[in-house]
Amino acid sequence: MENIKQTIASYSSQDIEVRKNWYSPAAEAYNKARPRYPQKFIEQVVEIAQLSTNSKILELGCGPGTATTSFAQLGYSMICLEPNPDFFKLAQQNCQPYPHVEIQNASFEEWTLDFNNFDAVLAATSFHWISPEIGYPKAANALKKMVI
Repeated sequence: MENIKQTIASYSSQDIEVRKNWYSPAAEAYNKARPRYPQKFIEQVVEIAQLSTNSKILELGCGPGTATTSFAQLGYSMICLEPNPDFFKLAQQNCQPYPHVEIQNASFEEWTLDFNNFDAVLAATSFHWISPEIGYPKAANALKKMVI
């Protein structure tokens, strides 16, 4: 277990400019070959996160928009961050039919925090690239405060 933690920590400790381009040579192939998320899984996420039709989602590392399009089809307003320029372009293309989805070419670390604005923070397969010291508190601060 300790080896897995060290491996994950080694990803997030790499220089951000290096991480932004790691997958560039494979962007097109990834976009075509990456399996989509089953709709049942998306529905479970919506239920567990208690999302409503007015919910706003912040997505971290959206890649070519694999998970993005599944949520966008349900009508959610989304701001999606993608640091890799090649994946950013693919995400823009793949999300073009969804005017309520905004793709930004930025890493979560560089992104200017929009405090208390989101109902959910989504990181389908990307959160391990973000340093826990930055990722957890910044994601928490992006979320709307719960009223109990």
